[in-house]
Formats: sequence, C-alpha cells, structure tokens
Amino acid sequence: MQRLSASSMVFWLRDNHPREQGLKYLLGSHAQVMARLKGIQEYRQHHFDLNSKGLWPTLQGVNTTIDESYYRIDGIEEFLLKGAYPFKLKQMKAYESHVFKETYHCIASDKDNHWLQYSNSSNKVGFRTVVLIRRKADIAISDFENFIKNILVPALVKTQLLSEVRYQVLLPEREETKSIGNYHALLVLGACDRNKLQQSIISPGLAATWNAQSLHCEAILAHSVYQTYIFTIDGRPSLPQVKPEQKPRLEPVKRELPPAPARASLKKGTTPFPPSRLIPISGYGPEDVVVDAEGRLLCGVKGGRILRIDPEHGSEETVGNTGGRPLGLEVLPDGRLLICDAHKGLLRLDIETGKLETLVQYVDHLPLRFCSNASAASDGTIWFTESTNRYDFEQYMGALYEHRPSGRLFRRDPDGRVEVILDQLHFANGVTISGDQSAILFAETDGYRLNRYWIRGPHAGKREIIAGNLPGFPDNVSRLQDGKFWVAMVTPRNKLLDSLGKAPTFIRQLIWRIPDRWQPAGVRTTWAMLFDENGNVLLDLQDTLSNYHGVTGVAEYNGFLYLAGVEEEALLSLDLRAIDKPTLV
Repeated sequence: MQRLSASSMVFWLRDNHPREQGLKYLLGSHAQVMARLKGIQEYRQHHFDLNSKGLWPTLQGVNTTIDESYYRIDGIEEFLLKGAYPFKLKQMKAYESHVFKETYHCIASDKDNHWLQYSNSSNKVGFRTVVLIRRKADIAISDFENFIKNILVPALVKTQLLSEVRYQVLLPEREETKSIGNYHALLVLGACDRNKLQQSIISPGLAATWNAQSLHCEAILAHSVYQTYIFTIDGRPSLPQVKPEQKPRLEPVKRELPPAPARASLKKGTTPFPPSRLIPISGYGPEDVVVDAEGRLLCGVKGGRILRIDPEHGSEETVGNTGGRPLGLEVLPDGRLLICDAHKGLLRLDIETGKLETLVQYVDHLPLRFCSNASAASDGTIWFTESTNRYDFEQYMGALYEHRPSGRLFRRDPDGRVEVILDQLHFANGVTISGDQSAILFAETDGYRLNRYWIRGPHAGKREIIAGNLPGFPDNVSRLQDGKFWVAMVTPRNKLLDSLGKAPTFIRQLIWRIPDRWQPAGVRTTWAMLFDENGNVLLDLQDTLSNYHGVTGVAEYNGFLYLAGVEEEALLSLDLRAIDKPTLV
C-alpha cells in the first residue's frame, strides 16, 4: 500500500510589497512550481480572512482569539505527499523567499494525517476554517495525539454538519525551529456555509469535549478561510501550463464508438464549394472568429493578442491582449468581447478602453483548465464550456486518446455566481443559445455530436442529442441566426482514434509518449456545416483542395462565411452568394 505523508506550510506574506502583488505571485508562478513538484498527490492553498478574530468558542485557559500578538498568519499551503517526509523540502524552500516574509513547515507522518470527505453531506463546501492547535507544555505528546484522534475529531464528525474534516497531528518540532509559529495539530473543517460550520463547533457534542480541550490545549485558533485553491489532485496539476511542460500520464478508459457514417470518407460536401479568399493576419492560430456590429472580424492569436480586421480591405489593428491563449469569442450587445482563454479563464474585454476583466478563473476552488467557448443570453447569463479538466490546450490530444469524458458546461449568472451544469462531456466545445432563449446548443468534439440542453419550459434541465455520430470533429459554432447555426468541422473522423477506445492501455500510453510530430494527423480539409435547431443539416461545405485546413471557428455575415483555423496565419472568406439557398441534405 502506498505510504502518504502530509505537510502544511504556514506562511506570512512579505510586508514590503503590496499584498495583492504577493497573492498574485502565490497563485501564479509559485503555484505553478509547487503543483508540479514530483511526489505531490494533492496541493491546496488556503488564504485567510485577515479580519477574522477567530471562530472557536471561548474556553477557560485556552487562547482562542486571533490578534497581532499571535503574529497574524496570511494562510497555509497543504500538501499530501507520496512517500514519507521529507520529499523535496529544499525545492519548496527555494521558492519561498520571493513571496514570503516567513514560513513554518508543519509535518505529519503517514499514520497521523487523515483527509476525509463525508458522504453523509451532499452539500458542496462553501466555507472553511483552518484550526491551528498548540498543546500545553506539560501534556505528553502521546496524550495530545489521543485527544486529537479519539476525542476532538470524532466529536466533530458526529455533528453531521461538516462536509469535510482534514486533520494532521504534527511531528515534534526541532529545537532550532521553535518559535511562536509552532503548532502541534492542524484541522481543516468545511461545511456548506458559515452558519453550519459555526453550529458544528458549538454543538452539544463538541461542548462535551470542552474540559478535554482546556486540559490539552494552550491555543486553538480557528482562522476563517477567505478562499481555497486546489492546484494538484491525484498527482495531476489542475492548473493550465504557462510554459511547455511534460505530458501528464494517460489514464485511458474503454469506449466503443459506432462506425463512422459513410460521409466521413468523402472529400467533398453535398454543396459545391463556394469561391474563397484568404485574409492574412499578423498572428498564428486564430482559433475562433466573430463579427462585430460594423462587420469587422475579431480573432485571437497565439501570444494573447486580439485582432480586429476589415474583411474587405484587410486592414488590421490590435484591440487587446490577454497575455494567454485566446480561444472562443463572443461579441456582447454593448460591443464588449467575451474571451475564453486557455490560460486565463473567462474574460471580458472593453474594446474601446482596452480594459480586460477576469469573469471566471476558478470553479469550485479549481482553476479552469481549458476554457473553450462562450455564449451570452439576453439577461446577461453566460454559458461557457471547458473542453477538458485533465489536459491543457497544448496537450489536448491526451483527452482524445484517453477517451475519458472530462469536459464541462457552466452557467455564470449576472451576479457572478457560477454553476457546473453538465460534466463528463466528451471534449465540450462550441456553444450558442437557441432563438427563443429556451435552450443551449453545444458541441462535443470527441463525442461527434451536437446537444441541446433545455434551460426553460417543460423540458428544463434535460439534455438531448440533436445530431449524433457526425462524420467529423465539431469545434466552435456560430451564433444562431434565423434558426440556423454553422459548425466548424476540424477534420473527418479518424479510424485509428476511434479504434483506440478499445485498445489496451499500454498501446495508448505508448502512442501518447511519442513526439507530437509523429502523432497520427488528421486529413487536411476545409469544412463547415450548417444546421437548424433540430440538428438537420442544411449545407455541407467541404474542400480538400483549399490551402486552408483544420477549421475551428466560423461566423456568417452579409452573405459571407468567415473561417478560422488554429494552425493557420489567416482567416478564410467564403462567398455564400454563389450557392443556392440551404435546403435539407
């Protein structure tokens, strides 16, 4: 059985820099390093509410009040480690001086830490407290351990008000590290809200342990947690890479797909391909394209720039820069631009002022790993997708080889609240809203299908497939117009990729590990399909002779269809006036 040990690092941010600067570094560069250290199974940051005076009830002879005399703490980092401690403490310490004024490492052996999630509570953790406990000097270590494990923690669990109880009984401190920062036990308690948590620590069951608490403890300091961030789960970093990283391990599942339709093997669509024209741009990889109210094209490119292009004359200007990797876009009624950025999350850009806002970067304490596409309803609600929470944009093929559904559909309300609407999707991608605002239409690239999720009416909350077993990989979708929407088709179905769903694990892992340049490549083609809201195909445009391939974005405006490709340095314009009006095909 694998041995697991735990370590928690209590930290104080440097006071010679603005606090926001320290937090930014802590959540950015510092988290990137820590989350990827070898041996870490789970890594969390808990940032404390500095206005909290302590949540624990007053006890005779026990300090339960947090004040300056007790050297106010900014937060803790929690680590669950594979193997016994120490594991790479020197590596951890090498990065601390950039952001921390002081740190103190709390260490627990493999038998003295337990991280528990209780199934008797169906509520998510909405509020946490980190409780740091110092034993009295005349209390034996063994007696203190017995108090934590067999008296205090069981009493907390029996309240049935907590969703999460995590505790560490810490190893005795070394003489040279003794300071006011030393503690002997650490609890992380989570409940659905603050009220439930406070009820748990003043419950009759816990009150029955007050004498034992007074006997064993010098201090019990319950810090309110302002925010928790989870950066490693099950040994996998959860945050998107900001520089090239090693490929994560592939954990395939078996999946049997229906045979691809005959259409997948054809090189042309049923509609003659219209005249086309390249629109060169100054960047690489426009993943999506949208049209503003004046008919100008907007796209994002590698490096983070957002470009605005006049499609007729080809003139271009940079209207913003995310500093990440912009993917799906959506023009809002007021002219602002929604941006799904693979590195930064869901953003909103005011094109006139250049102001960039972060709307969603974390959901349920986890970073958005691969924010893909978004669409806004008339009431300001934003629906958006995450293609996979297991792989980065730069390593998206891992999700396809794995055949494990890990995509999600989210709703962001106008007040900023975010909810996971659907999960376990096969590479969730393009999304748009139906004409009457009653349903969401979205694509699953690796599911080869288009879905409808009802948001109001008699079928509200239900999901249905409106077009399944598609002949290719659907990517972004256009905004719905007159009951119709375009779907960008990246490439036809790949027989090898489909068959890998039934292949042994080691074969897929072997393919995943070979260099990207030797990976199976898709057919080079230019392809877009027009659907109605019920999933009927109205137009099927495909051509393998064009110099443009791998279409990932599509938008229609004033008789022209504009295509974007994540491996191109241009947009492509198709003249739809040269083809007949769409009919069912």
